[in-house]
Amino acid sequence: MAYIDHLDLIKRGGNRAIEINAPTGADFHLTVRGSDWLWAAFCIFIFVTILVSGLMFRKPATERVFYYTTILPSAFMAVTYFTIASNLGWTPIRAEFNHVTTDIQEEHPGYRQIFYARYVGWFLSFPFIVINLGFLSRTPWPQIAFNVFFTEIYVVAELFGSLVHSTYKWGFYVIGIGAYIFVTILNFTTSRKLAQKVGHDCYVYFLIGASIVTFLWFIYPIAFGISEGGNVIQPNSEAVFYGVLDVVLFAFYNGAFLVATNDFTLDRLGLATPEFTIIPHEKSGLSTASGRASGETAVSRAASGATSPRP
Repeated sequence: MAYIDHLDLIKRGGNRAIEINAPTGADFHLTVRGSDWLWAAFCIFIFVTILVSGLMFRKPATERVFYYTTILPSAFMAVTYFTIASNLGWTPIRAEFNHVTTDIQEEHPGYRQIFYARYVGWFLSFPFIVINLGFLSRTPWPQIAFNVFFTEIYVVAELFGSLVHSTYKWGFYVIGIGAYIFVTILNFTTSRKLAQKVGHDCYVYFLIGASIVTFLWFIYPIAFGISEGGNVIQPNSEAVFYGVLDVVLFAFYNGAFLVATNDFTLDRLGLATPEFTIIPHEKSGLSTASGRASGETAVSRAASGATSPRP
């Protein structure tokens, strides 16, 4: 009797996400196998987040910029993959093409499970890839913000396209591709030239990093075209395709980027500004971001100027 109870306990301990959060209304949806892979990706992102957070304390507080830009996207993607693996954050959208079919669907084409939660994660995480390249090349803040803006257009356009049934989805698809190409051009023109001025090692790291990002971002639209767009592959295959890309980009690439830039100081990257550097106050122990001498105030300066004798 105890043996049977143990077996029942083991069965209950499996992945029940699809059972609890049933894909009601979707003909083509995630299954347990796809959910299992998504949980594995979630564990990878959690591991990277915890590992880098621990290593961060080995660096001074003023030298942790690239740790922040590694931890945050990993944490965002961990939350995203927890949501998707739990079979949450999706909506059924009727497919435009009838390439994928099931025996139980009542309409042709059927309804496909679209995970909008994935795009929310990308919206929060993709900008840090662009920010890293901008920091490494000493790209001015307005230019970095401009690059981030078009990166968000890329994500939002693909999201809108995934939620549209008609052929108009490809209009959003083209807009997203255009934004991606524009960001790539900015990286390999303005930022590349600026990276040359920082130093040969920065220039090499920038070229390698920007090339990897460009290659991976080129594959994302292909995944869209055969999944949410063209309905060629099942949601399980879609989960594996996108999952591999996300793990490579936000875990392995970001980790390698952090290792490569670990010895770069804020001074060299032009980030030693009052926003990043805190100077301790000599007398009070408080901190100030200005270069004013200890105990000196604007009032005391004015007073001393008023009482000092003229030469």
